[in-house]
Amino acid sequence: MSQQPGHYYAEGDPPDTVRYWDGTQWVGDPQPAPSAAPPPPPGASANPTGGIRYADLGVRFFAALIDIGIVFILSFMLLLVFFGDSTGNGFEAYAGGAESVLLSALITAAYIGIIVTKAATPGKMMLGLRITEADGETSVTPRGAVMRSLPYIVGLIPVLGGLIVLGCGIAAIVMIGNDSAEHQSIYDRIGNTRVVRK
Repeated sequence: MSQQPGHYYAEGDPPDTVRYWDGTQWVGDPQPAPSAAPPPPPGASANPTGGIRYADLGVRFFAALIDIGIVFILSFMLLLVFFGDSTGNGFEAYAGGAESVLLSALITAAYIGIIVTKAATPGKMMLGLRITEADGETSVTPRGAVMRSLPYIVGLIPVLGGLIVLGCGIAAIVMIGNDSAEHQSIYDRIGNTRVVRK
């Protein structure tokens, strides 16, 4: 044997044992071989997130601010077009009416459509994020898009809906901040989706 000195299996010794080879001869009695860590199962990764970069609270918060700004500007423009008049009384007639629910429903439907087609909201697209299914890779399905938007759909209920949306927003901030691995929000849990960096 021409190996460097070290511990090796010696032919004729019991299985799973090693003996010291001093470079010319075996020295000492067989010893139990050091246990090696079992190999990971096929497809497993040493990284608990599997290499997927989940979006954290900071970037998701700024994406939400962008989305809120877009919704506010869009709502204001639609109000001017459909309910504004030269006397300035158009907004008063609008406040709290069926038109409010209709406008909110249209904006919610538009956002669900954008999520289905682009796998992200405008704010998430601007910040390099996308919405996926639970695996962190497959683009969100229409079902996932609708389910993660459920709090906004319920939010269409006058008065109570606004409280639900506010409560879900606060819960999302707390949940994303406390979930150290995947940064899941309440919307992710309802829709079984994830938000990842591209």
